Amino acid sequence: MKVILRYLLIGLVVLIAVAIVLLFTPLGTAPLTTIFAAEEIERIDFATLELSGDPNQFLSCPPAYCGTTPHMESPVFDISADDLKARWQKVVAGQPRIEHLNPGPDGEQFYYVQRSRRFRFPDVITVRFIEISSSQSTLALFSRAIYGKSDLDVNRKRMESWMKALGEAP
Repeated sequence: MKVILRYLLIGLVVLIAVAIVLLFTPLGTAPLTTIFAAEEIERIDFATLELSGDPNQFLSCPPAYCGTTPHMESPVFDISADDLKARWQKVVAGQPRIEHLNPGPDGEQFYYVQRSRRFRFPDVITVRFIEISSSQSTLALFSRAIYGKSDLDVNRKRMESWMKALGEAP
């Protein structure tokens, strides 16, 4: 019986050591990113988008732009859509663990994957820049988790933070 307990204890120590390496060192980045893959990212159309009932997503749209009721109305920025896109790129460039994916075919919609710090869970962020006039623009944003049902409001907090940064960016 003592031998079995000794082997169980050794196994537990090894398991804890592996978990520490995966969760708290750069060595764990690749395995966790592989385990929690962001495979084929679904291309979305904001006009026909329907939200699931899950709380792990957040949608921001200008009035009557999206096919469903957004969580937040997107602000109007007193800059052109091209300038808003440049601001967006600066904001996103300062974010940790983010990967820019191929844009949509029209060049106005972009896709990103941002991973959580510890477990490297991927969230997908889609943004579309919308020109209102030559000096005003807005955007539609959809941030959602790939895995799980709850995200502890991570997607909402991310989008609110990024919208605030867009408004403050020079």
